[in-house]
This record gives sequence, structure tokens and C-alpha cells, in this order.
Amino acid sequence: MQLFFNRLVHTDKNYKQAPSDQDWLLAKVMCEKLKLFNSVTKVFSGIKYPTANIFFPKICEIQMLLNECIISHYLEIKTMATSMIEKFDKYWSVIHGVLAIATILEPRFKTKLIEYYFPKIYGDESSKEVERIRKLTYDLVKEYKPHDAKETCCSFNNFDFGMDIDDGGDCLAGYDLFVSSTSIIDTYKSELDYYLEENVLPRTGDFDILAWWKTNGLKYSTLKQVVRDILAIQVSTVAFESAFTNGGRHVTPHRNRLHPDTLEALICTQDWL
Repeated sequence: MQLFFNRLVHTDKNYKQAPSDQDWLLAKVMCEKLKLFNSVTKVFSGIKYPTANIFFPKICEIQMLLNECIISHYLEIKTMATSMIEKFDKYWSVIHGVLAIATILEPRFKTKLIEYYFPKIYGDESSKEVERIRKLTYDLVKEYKPHDAKETCCSFNNFDFGMDIDDGGDCLAGYDLFVSSTSIIDTYKSELDYYLEENVLPRTGDFDILAWWKTNGLKYSTLKQVVRDILAIQVSTVAFESAFTNGGRHVTPHRNRLHPDTLEALICTQDWL
């Protein structure tokens, strides 16, 4: 903004030109556009956000704002948006799949949030994009299965459920095997389907997504493994940069002979506290 106002106010030795009404109107519109970027920057700059599911709505809002700015009748805003959207598209093409899957694994959103935002971003192509993300999610969950479900089912069909089983006194060991054999067909698909078919949770009060998945992990055992890996993905380098920057507070010109183990302990302890 400082550079922007420097362009509006031309300063010479004995001459100043005050901004015109049009200049102030442009400044007002510019501030309104940049307000979203300010709030999003605070989210991305945070170092205490442990999960990736909170970023998708922010990214979508930026995409929609840039699409709006690109057709602005203010040349300055259009020029700014043109240069920004090129960098944004490069980032979006890399990260949006991961963020979309993280959103699907958020019980308060699932596919509903994608179905809400994508028509605003992709227009007539939104249904294809939604389906592409759904397929990507199913394919990812399928990879977490060690073996193909149908092959496993066929192998179970060869078992004789009437045979004696050395179960250490558990008379229902045969029952457990029977349940496994009759329930294993397309388990990975059914588990995700059941999760998506349930209503989304209300967006009220504080919600701890990690606690929810910990509680429901027995019901969605495979999805829980996916959640563990997807939600832990860092979408910003701020946290890493902050850790290295913090090192400079411990190693100073007057305190520069700390043992590496001591320095590591200081930095880790402060972060954990």
C-alpha cells in the first residue's frame, strides 16, 4: 500500500500534489480488495495450525477475488490481479487436490464445500472438477488397502468354517473369520461411501478434527490412516522458517558457543511449551 500511495502523491522539493477524489476512491477500493489478503496472510503465517483442512476455503476466496479483480474497470487493480493470478494458478495447480481431499475428510464439510465453491470458480466445468476430486479421493483411500478386497474375499471362500480352530478357548473365533469373509468385498469403497452419506456436522462452536477422528477411528479405520497423513501436510513454509529464525534468538554474538545439543533442546522446548 505504501508503494501505491507513493504513486498517488508526487513529491518534489517545493511541490506536492494531493490525491484527487478519484485517487481516494481507487485507494478505498484497493483496501477493500486487500482486506481478504490480509486475513488469509494471518492464517498462512500462523505456526500453531496443525491440520491442512482449514486452508481450502481461504484459497477459494482468493481465487474468486482474483477472478473478480481481473475484470475490474480500474486499470491498477486489473494490472495487479493479472500478475498475481499467474503465481496463484501455479500454486493452485499443485496444492488444490491435497487441500480438497483434506476438506472432504473434514466432517463439517465433506464434498459439500467443494460443491459450493467450484461452481463459483470453474463455472460450467464445476461438475467435472467435483467428480475428479471425488475419484482422486477414492483412488487414494484404495491405495491404503494392502490387498485388493475381491482377491482377499476369494481366498476366504476356500476356508472350511466347520473345521477345528486352535483358538485358545475362544469359541467364536470361527465367527470372526466368517464376518471377515462376508464383509470384506469393496471395504475401502463402502467405508468412504458410508462416511460421505452421513450428514455433515453443524459448524457451531469449537471443533477438534483430530479428536473426532480419534473417536471415530474404529468405525473408519482406513480413512483414519488417510487423515493421519493428509491433515499433517504443511501447505506453508512459515512454520519451518519460523523455527530457523528462532535459532537466531539463542545464538547471539555474546552467546555463540552453545553446544548443538543444548541449542536444539532450547529451541524444541520453547516450541513444545
